[in-house]
Amino acid sequence: MSRRLLAVAFALGLVAAACSKPPQVSVTFGSGSEFVPQVADFLDNVGLGSSVAVGADGTPYVAYFGFPQEVPKGQVATPRPIGSPSVPGVLLASVKGGIWTRGTVAMQAQIPVVSIPFGPAIVPQVGSMTPQNVNGTAIAVDGSGGLHVAWAADTGLWYASNAGGSFSADRVYKISPALTAAGPLGAPSVAVGSDGAPWLAYMVTTATGQEVRVATKTAGWATEVAATVPLTPGGPQPGRTEVALSNGRPVVVYSDGASVLAATKAGSGRRAWSTHTVESGADGVGLSLATATDGTIHVAYYAGSEIHEATSRDGASWQVTKVADVGSGQNEAGRSTGVAVDSSGTVYVTWYDPGTDSVQLAAASGGQFQPVAVQDTAGGDLPSLGVTGDGSAVYVAWYDEVDQNLMLGTYGSVSSLELAVPSPTPTGAPTSAPSPSTQCTQAQNGTVAVTASGIAFDTSCIEVPAGQPFTIAFDNKDAGIPHNVAIYPSATQLTPADALFQGEVVTGPTTVDYKVPALKPGTYYFHCDIHPTTMNGTFKVVTSGGAGGGTSTGGGTGGGGGFTTAVTASGMAFDVSTITLKANTATTITFDNKDAGIPHNIAIYPSSSELTSPLFRGDIVTGPATARYEIPPLKPGTYYFQCDVHPMTMNGQVIVK
Repeated sequence: MSRRLLAVAFALGLVAAACSKPPQVSVTFGSGSEFVPQVADFLDNVGLGSSVAVGADGTPYVAYFGFPQEVPKGQVATPRPIGSPSVPGVLLASVKGGIWTRGTVAMQAQIPVVSIPFGPAIVPQVGSMTPQNVNGTAIAVDGSGGLHVAWAADTGLWYASNAGGSFSADRVYKISPALTAAGPLGAPSVAVGSDGAPWLAYMVTTATGQEVRVATKTAGWATEVAATVPLTPGGPQPGRTEVALSNGRPVVVYSDGASVLAATKAGSGRRAWSTHTVESGADGVGLSLATATDGTIHVAYYAGSEIHEATSRDGASWQVTKVADVGSGQNEAGRSTGVAVDSSGTVYVTWYDPGTDSVQLAAASGGQFQPVAVQDTAGGDLPSLGVTGDGSAVYVAWYDEVDQNLMLGTYGSVSSLELAVPSPTPTGAPTSAPSPSTQCTQAQNGTVAVTASGIAFDTSCIEVPAGQPFTIAFDNKDAGIPHNVAIYPSATQLTPADALFQGEVVTGPTTVDYKVPALKPGTYYFHCDIHPTTMNGTFKVVTSGGAGGGTSTGGGTGGGGGFTTAVTASGMAFDVSTITLKANTATTITFDNKDAGIPHNIAIYPSSSELTSPLFRGDIVTGPATARYEIPPLKPGTYYFQCDVHPMTMNGQVIVK
């Protein structure tokens, strides 16, 4: 069984376990420092071009590319749950308090009704990205916790920041026509000055040579050419270029294929750049850079069959140290390094070793580098690295080329490591979550208070008076996690058109007052649109004499004596909860998938527990698109239908009569 299937099975097991009373267990992890690998993301093909940055509070952030999973014809891709971004895209993941938050930096279109963590920028151009035409990401965290992300793709070099609370994106360098394969545009890097201004460095092939460019943004983007590498027939394509700020001035490290070089700037103007040799005779593949708190610049790279680390205080004079030997192998394209340094001066270097087809790690504190024992890194490549300021945790991200997963290994004391569950979105409530009240939370003076904490509401029942507008005072206590409160007629009527009220999605910790119009008497349903399977309950609207009005229910199109001929998918939901077909007769359903960039289908099964032998399975179509499904004759009875990609939230009943 592949590691992908194991990860999916493990995640589903965790979700199932979250629905029952957890057993009391005691687990001993040992003592000392250990390297603990985790599956950070496993939905589709994710993890290429990863980069790691660690905030001042110790929270790691991983930027990476995500692409649709390629599956053999007739097989169904792993479902992407509600709250997951569409792919292709530039994705972002972080873990805090044992809870993963997976969102995105940039995606091609807004997903109706769904709020994606981190507030992505809408960049239609990411829709043409493929694993073959992208060339790396870079991420940095500024002093106020703002995120800065750059990526190289088929349409050029892009930059996004979330200074306003959600990401906005700029194209720094445009490529037209778009690239079909990565190469002419090298992997970028990003650094942030004390004033919050971003600096980008990258190498691009032009008619005059491979230009090393530096771009910075104040009112707009200003770009300078720091150096030019002559074009060589059959020579290497542009590699990663790294930038650091030394005494407020940029230092750019790059390779010309024969040496590792550094360009420094003294003064203003395009002619103010000078070039210095970091190491002659080193190919410099897989460059990485980190800056220590004292301003020392650390660079790691390949030097033939060795990994080297070089240090400098000014970018002009460099001291080179050997880190380790590397072997040769078939996957030379996976070569990459990462370097990080903590406040005590301990330096960590990671790299891909083609000889063992695995990711390696080493550390040095004022002396020679010593290997750090790692585990379960075989089959991984393209590593990147980050470290907390106090050195308590070292984060190594890499791409699992076998199962196409993003992996994150954490090295530190086992007593302080955060071990997070590998779920696609935070769906399991941690032990600190409050137990939802079984009594209805009633409105007081026109206001009902609802709290979200530990990925759970503090109540599973809300009661408000009928015929009167009211306020939901919503308190989202989950730091960095988005929630809302939405009211629907029932648990099966969840389209935007069905919604009685949808509160704005807010990221905690924060409070918001939802102003809800008057509702008719009845028993309804409420949930969080981001975490609907674990944050939901009953919403009662009662007359002054007590509960009343009856239950609001809804039938599907074609209920009664009619038959269903059309089904629409919108907002990650079907517009019907019941499909009615004529017995013993071939029928046709026109399926309209309105969800841009999201794959859906309709499949019919004997029941919700018999999913191995479909009675009919429609082709998966990515919206916006329509499909004409020819349903074979079915015997009278009650069956089950679902979207095979999103079965937990898109399903219903088929009545054949």
